Amino acid sequence: MDKRRYERGSKDGIALVFVMMAIIVILGSMGLVMTGVQRAKKETDHAYTNIVLEEAAQAGIDVAVERLWNSYRATSGNTTGNVASYKFYLNNTLNVPINEDLNFNGTRDTGEEGNGDGAFDTLPVGVGQYGLSLLDAPIEFKKPGTETVIATVDSVYIARYDTVYESRLTIRSTASFEGKTKTAVQVLRIGGEPFDHGQFAILANNISCILCHAEFRSLDLERNTDAGNFGTFDRIKIAALESLLVRTGTGSDSTVAGTIYTRGKVYKPNGSLYDAAGLAATNFDAYNFNGDDGKIIQDGSGGMSTVDLVNANTNGDGDLDQFANLYLEYPTDPEAQTDGPLPSSFPAPYPDTNEDRYVDDSEFDVIVNTANGAIDFELGEEDPNGAITNGVAYGIPHGSVYTDATLPVSSNGALAALSGEGYYNGNLILIGTDDDPIKIQNTVAVDGDLIIKGPIEGEGQLLVRGNAYIIGDVTYKDAPGEFGVNENGDTNAFALVSGGSVLMGDYTTIRGVNHSYYNNKKYPKWSQYSIATRDANKTNTITKNGSTETLEWGYFDQWSTDPNEPVAGKPGQQFSFTMSELQVFNNLELEKAVADSEYIPRFYGLRESQPDNIWVYDSSDEHSVRYSESGVKLLSDFIVEQGYSLDILNKAAVHYLNPAGNWMSEDQLRQFWFDDEMSRPSGGRDFKFDGLLYSNNSIFSIVRSSTRHNSNTKGKMTLRGGVIAADLGMFVPGGLSLQYDPRVERFLNVADTDRVEFRRAAFYFAKG
Repeated sequence: MDKRRYERGSKDGIALVFVMMAIIVILGSMGLVMTGVQRAKKETDHAYTNIVLEEAAQAGIDVAVERLWNSYRATSGNTTGNVASYKFYLNNTLNVPINEDLNFNGTRDTGEEGNGDGAFDTLPVGVGQYGLSLLDAPIEFKKPGTETVIATVDSVYIARYDTVYESRLTIRSTASFEGKTKTAVQVLRIGGEPFDHGQFAILANNISCILCHAEFRSLDLERNTDAGNFGTFDRIKIAALESLLVRTGTGSDSTVAGTIYTRGKVYKPNGSLYDAAGLAATNFDAYNFNGDDGKIIQDGSGGMSTVDLVNANTNGDGDLDQFANLYLEYPTDPEAQTDGPLPSSFPAPYPDTNEDRYVDDSEFDVIVNTANGAIDFELGEEDPNGAITNGVAYGIPHGSVYTDATLPVSSNGALAALSGEGYYNGNLILIGTDDDPIKIQNTVAVDGDLIIKGPIEGEGQLLVRGNAYIIGDVTYKDAPGEFGVNENGDTNAFALVSGGSVLMGDYTTIRGVNHSYYNNKKYPKWSQYSIATRDANKTNTITKNGSTETLEWGYFDQWSTDPNEPVAGKPGQQFSFTMSELQVFNNLELEKAVADSEYIPRFYGLRESQPDNIWVYDSSDEHSVRYSESGVKLLSDFIVEQGYSLDILNKAAVHYLNPAGNWMSEDQLRQFWFDDEMSRPSGGRDFKFDGLLYSNNSIFSIVRSSTRHNSNTKGKMTLRGGVIAADLGMFVPGGLSLQYDPRVERFLNVADTDRVEFRRAAFYFAKG
């Protein structure tokens, strides 16, 4: 073989191999390109399909929102109404059923507390699993200018779950396109605007007789002993939405480690009004805090300096400066509330759906249906030696009367109801002891009045329909040296909420002295005679001008209790501090009713056995002290005297402070407060309460002094928590220490039901 031919043939073969390899590579590359093109097309087609499906599904959501909200606004005259009107719209215009059985197992489980009407609602027969169908036929999306259907919204369902303050509406919209489907889910919350009550140490419409001797500061600031934390504590807030009474003089001094907000009027004791300069000149002061972040300023030893209350300035933009210590006439417009939100009206703890100023059966059923907790005790039997070591839950059914002169020493069937259902239908006596504290968890409801005292352990809120009578200290059973933490390391936190009023201390005993025939001064000398809360019976004899008068001034003497009316032959008959305050609050309600013919006033009466004895005080002085004063008048007489319409009284709600239906007498209550007084050591012990106090009406606290009343409370009260009430009157002559515990914010998430608002919550595309 020719060597050159072999070499050339060999080279040609190698070249052919390379050519073939190149062809393969090219073909492979072309294949990859074509695969990529096909993949890209598929991805583009998928993305296009997904976009069309998502847009179509969301269009179904928009259709539902139009029906659920925009149409409601249009039928309301393009203005929103209240929560009751919106629920009426859902019930009667759209006919959207309520479903509380969220997991469709037929049983009310935790988290399925429901709409509060006392029933456990499930979807009615004929309604699909996802609720009410909004569409009669699919909605078609056509190609512009043609009849070609691009996509359809096949179904839109609305599921409804009501709470006390809102309707939670779940919209489920399913769309289809080219054989594929996608479901969009939107949750709406339409109801009252939530109000963060927990940021206020005190919030009330009217605050009276609390600013005599008081200290208001945060609990963390009060308890801190670490120098490294000085200057890190937030200010607190106190707000009076309608009126605030501030005392003057050397005998009055109060300080707040934070900010005061007011609307309406700030009164002097003589009935005239303060301006900003006048309020700055009083002994009501603030502790200095940083104007940039609101932190309380402390020196190296933790000391704080006091400053005058100075009304907030307005900046160049016309807005109120932030972090002032006083805001007179704080605006109602949320956009102008530069120092934080403040409600335009008092946030009632329970919705008043019919606006009659009472907590009706149907309205408290709403509360009962939220009860998901329990009250229990560890010890179950009375000590055989007679010592009360076990806690007590003793119920008195409606229509029955408690007849014993002493508190019960063992529980009855109420304990089983409270521990099993978290609810008692009747009036309740609840007592904790050091050995057996009241154990509470979550929400417990009492459809009646409550009497309570003693240590408490756990985390929960007690929702009471009627009045609550605090007949002794209610404090956390904490581990030594701790606050809000028990020995197991668990949280102690408590809220007591009343649909009536909260009475802390003996509210029926007269202020301290009945006048004699020979001493007609408004405030007679206390050295003559006084109410001795530690003496059941005591007398004093006065002889003058040949006549002798015997005055009774022991705690259980006949005229030491407020008679709620003038007494023949006793022109100097005193009444209680409570009556003095009731007259102030009744005056304010009457003013509002006269100014607005549509307003339904709520007047206070001392006891329902004297239904016509509703009193006002027609004078410029701070308050009255005895029934013979010329300014003390029956409300009905005063209305006629002033030429006002009697319709004011006819349509008014009247709230009485005594136990409803007299299921317990005021004499029994006074005995219980007397027994508590006798249990206090001679060295003194403040009247104490731990937790949030929240009243639909009034909170009255009365602590007797040591000099005038021989009380071992020494006239002092310590309240660690927060206070919210429509009307607030606290008489604490020895000094009130209110230490704000921000943890109370977790309780009773109320909302303003007077105005409904629209909020979008969760949105997602369902799987599958």
